Amino acid sequence: MQNPRQGVGPNYQRRYTVRISGSPLTAAQLITRIGEDLNAASPVEVAVFDKTSGTSLPLEMGDEYVVHMPGPWNCPVRVVERTSVSFRFTTLSGHLEAGEIEFRAADTREYGLVFTIESWARSGDRLAEILYERLGIAKEMQLHMWAHFCYRVAELSGGRMIGDVEVETERANACGPGRERLITRVLTAAFTRIFTLAARLRDRPLHPSGLVFDATLVLHGTSRYWGVPFLDDHTELQGQVRLSRAVGLPPALPDLLGLALRWWQPQAGDAEPEATAELLLATTGQSPLGRHLLRPAAKWSPAFYGSLLAYRAGDRRILLGAVARQARIVPAGLPALAYALNERPLLLDLVVATQFGPWERFGELRLYGPPRSDDSEPARFNPAHNPIRGLLPAGLLQQVRGPTYAAVQRVAHRAEGPHLERHR
Repeated sequence: MQNPRQGVGPNYQRRYTVRISGSPLTAAQLITRIGEDLNAASPVEVAVFDKTSGTSLPLEMGDEYVVHMPGPWNCPVRVVERTSVSFRFTTLSGHLEAGEIEFRAADTREYGLVFTIESWARSGDRLAEILYERLGIAKEMQLHMWAHFCYRVAELSGGRMIGDVEVETERANACGPGRERLITRVLTAAFTRIFTLAARLRDRPLHPSGLVFDATLVLHGTSRYWGVPFLDDHTELQGQVRLSRAVGLPPALPDLLGLALRWWQPQAGDAEPEATAELLLATTGQSPLGRHLLRPAAKWSPAFYGSLLAYRAGDRRILLGAVARQARIVPAGLPALAYALNERPLLLDLVVATQFGPWERFGELRLYGPPRSDDSEPARFNPAHNPIRGLLPAGLLQQVRGPTYAAVQRVAHRAEGPHLERHR
């Protein structure tokens, strides 16, 4: 057997859940049906289960399978647990992952049947980690495979799905919390020192001058389910946007353009009151490589603004963006921006993408004049203190960003009193 200690990279606990109403089957009958023919639920264009040991139907303890998948790998597994309402596989040597996966069903009064696939695993070797963590190929394949499996289970049950497949992921870094905390502290100290020194020379080290606008977010979701209200909801939210030039170069020269967005998230039940959310975007490329690189621009519109740093939505790393449409040309100077929005609103498409996937539109951002200067009362943003519900910052730079912003803003706040007095 190939247990997690033999794998590499982070440990993941993943859960795929589908709720089914109106099925004539009990949970035990559903698990029996799945165990008789795993390929009846599996997306065979991605994964085919081939039984290599054991003759019983449905599957029993000790049975072994090889899951044939596209690419230069097959995934051998063994049944290590079998109950009336569940069965569990463990990975064998040569599998893409190292760990276990469980398939289970439950009878509930509220929903009828609830079917769940839950795994505890990490990448089996260094190549698998690159395909999963760095390139995202194995991650997308796995997500498609098990989500499709859940859809097919709902069909096999004879009932109908309630909602969509819910995907949840919890991650633990395999390098150990001590080492990870040490790296985070070192990077945080370095970034904080650099930017606080810059803040003593100039109130805002980056994006010194900008304009603030009222904004409306019209959200309508995408063709897929993300498990994040911001990406899935159909609603209209109110907010504010600050557009700024990062370096403060003369308007005739290209600059890194920033779009800082703040809005009020609706209450999500009694336990979660209404809260502010913030998102920072800057001009980047749109291609799989370019979306990770800043890009100077000479126009507010048309332009592409990306999050640059990734977030985690369930098992997927995603990037967010806003696209100022081609139909409107607004030169990248603050006076030109103020004049354009006094004439009519500026419209941008809100988009989301996995790290290497295509961009999908999930809403529209509308900016309205008149603009407001924030020179006397700076509008400051810190997404780490005002997170988007359901989106977790992904990567070391995201962990470093919050403390760095907070330190810079403390320096700037202390300097604001004397600065305003001198200004008067």
